Amino acid sequence: MQEIALDQIAKGSKVVFQVAGQCGLGAIDAAKEKSVQAIGVDADQAYLGPQVITSAVKKVDVAVFEAIKAAQDGSWKGGADVVATVKSGGVGIGKISVTGQKYADQVKQVQDQIAGGEIADIPDTVGGGT
Repeated sequence: MQEIALDQIAKGSKVVFQVAGQCGLGAIDAAKEKSVQAIGVDADQAYLGPQVITSAVKKVDVAVFEAIKAAQDGSWKGGADVVATVKSGGVGIGKISVTGQKYADQVKQVQDQIAGGEIADIPDTVGGGT
């Protein structure tokens, strides 16, 4: 991942957004090495340094908590997919760095529009689709 990120940076990328969780740490290292920004993924990767402007966070803890609540109250239905959304609090962003703060209001506005259904054509698979 680091070599791919370094290649993209050499071609002009100013932000590296790796989507490989811990496997993508090399991309975040490349961003630091070349003084560009990075976006973490899966968990809040802000701890990796100031080059991480934020992270796309999967809130697995929310899904587990909701599943346990459903099991306790008898509403659990096995065999169904859990769909994590911005609206349900199942996905979101991590800490926003000082550099990223100038975008925080815009990001919040888009999150609110997604949660409220104003922006509805969000791909729900890696390959795209609605």
